[in-house]
Amino acid sequence: MCDEERGIQEEIEYYNALPCEFSDFIEMPKLNDGVIHLVCVAKHPAVPEKNYVPWYDFIVCKGSEKIGQINLRIGYEGGKYGVGLYYGGQIGYGIDMAHRGNGYAVRACRLLTSVAKSHKMGTILITNNHTNIASKRVCEKLGSKWVRMARLPEWHDLYEEGQRFVNIFEWSLE
Repeated sequence: MCDEERGIQEEIEYYNALPCEFSDFIEMPKLNDGVIHLVCVAKHPAVPEKNYVPWYDFIVCKGSEKIGQINLRIGYEGGKYGVGLYYGGQIGYGIDMAHRGNGYAVRACRLLTSVAKSHKMGTILITNNHTNIASKRVCEKLGSKWVRMARLPEWHDLYEEGQRFVNIFEWSLE
């Protein structure tokens, strides 16, 4: 095992050991910052046979208009071989093209902190394609720490979609 692989394995073990509690989905608090609000549209239970952790899906709204979506995955160990969230992260977001460049993804991520904290998660991994400069800037504006650019394993869904590398960011909610 090379030094990079050993480092990644140590990071995966560290993140998998972080605290998280999930006994059921929470009653959703009002997720509104005065500019945007999130509407929970689905709560997905874990799917053990696919190694999926439970997750919430939200739409991002400005007034009555849907401007994007965001999801929050609860836990750290999901995915194949218990490492899928290391490469895929706990948060996935997308803002519709007409609304990009206004900081809505950063706002939406911040609105999710109360949900993550209710599950005792103090750290969130956010990953993005290493060429996605806008998503990298979202992570930077959140104050997250860049961990590394990692080569995706061939078994990962993102690899199958054509990605080869992801940036991994650690966002401390403390």
